[in-house]
Amino acid sequence: MGRLFWKFFFAFFAALLISGVGVGFAVAMLHDQQRGPGQDFHDRPPPPPHWDQAGRPPPPPGEAPPNMGPPPDGGPLPLLPIVAALLGSLAASALLAWHFSKPVRHLRWALGEIAEGRFDTRVQQLMDGRRDEIADLGRDVDLMAQKLDQLVTTQRRLLHDVSHELRSPLARLQAAVGLARQDPAKVAATLDRIDRETVRLDALVGHLLTLARLDAGTGTEATAQLDVVELVADIAQDARFEAQAAHRELRFTGEDSFAIHGREELLHRAFENVLRNAVKFTAPGTTVDVIVDKPAPDRLRVMVCDRGPGVPERELEAIFEPFHRSPGTVQDGFGLGLAIARRAVEAHGGTVRAANRPDGGLCLEILLPER
Repeated sequence: MGRLFWKFFFAFFAALLISGVGVGFAVAMLHDQQRGPGQDFHDRPPPPPHWDQAGRPPPPPGEAPPNMGPPPDGGPLPLLPIVAALLGSLAASALLAWHFSKPVRHLRWALGEIAEGRFDTRVQQLMDGRRDEIADLGRDVDLMAQKLDQLVTTQRRLLHDVSHELRSPLARLQAAVGLARQDPAKVAATLDRIDRETVRLDALVGHLLTLARLDAGTGTEATAQLDVVELVADIAQDARFEAQAAHRELRFTGEDSFAIHGREELLHRAFENVLRNAVKFTAPGTTVDVIVDKPAPDRLRVMVCDRGPGVPERELEAIFEPFHRSPGTVQDGFGLGLAIARRAVEAHGGTVRAANRPDGGLCLEILLPER
């Protein structure tokens, strides 16, 4: 038995004992008041001469006197009721203490398992169908364990993906250096290859640093008042030149203005990643539609719709995970653009979701609240 059990036990026992003594005292006082003064058995007037010593009238002629037992002499001592009440209090206190301390022991065990890294531990099934605050606490512990399991799994997968992404350009750099040593005549071409891989590594590290800052909720950029509609229009104008060079088109539709207090660099990177991603995946000869409107006076919506192959329904959420690549697609990026975009928008209180278009393509909806 733990300390909590004994605390519950003595608390319940003391409460029951005090309640029992109080009720007994009140009953005794009420009995004395109802009997009144001078009504004690020894103070009663003597019975008539024809009554027996117990104060009972004589039986009718021809009938045997009933066996009424011995005359009252003040009653037996109330030891049996006191002992029964004491034992009942002990039993009730033990049951109540066990009832309240048992789930706490389960919670302690579960938290110890989680602290050891076993995040698959669940305590809800050990609550025996309870429906109280302790059961709610058990559900919260299970949710915490599930969330920790997801975070650790995501961290491990991210570490694996980062290692894989860094290994490829480093291997190409090593190969380029070895080639330059073997054939000095190709030093110029090798230096160009090294320069390209270095730029790629720098971009990857920059994306990872941005993603880490967004996940940690930290950043060095100060917030300022900015017009989101104007920001998206400028990014769309720059993306249109890139789209036209790839035989695609981008059409921007928006009006009015929508000012928020936020970090311009983060929002610029978020919208740029979304628009560049749509231009990259839309089919040649098609148009990417960028629509900015206000579904509510205090909310801005940015819709970016392409005419690409779309995304399988089961992967609509996975595309916002770092380094995610749909099977069968050839990509020259790192798979970090949409992950950074979602975290940047969420850092400003907004949401990002993806949906397939009925007639083909993918639509990303970005909602930003007024701040």
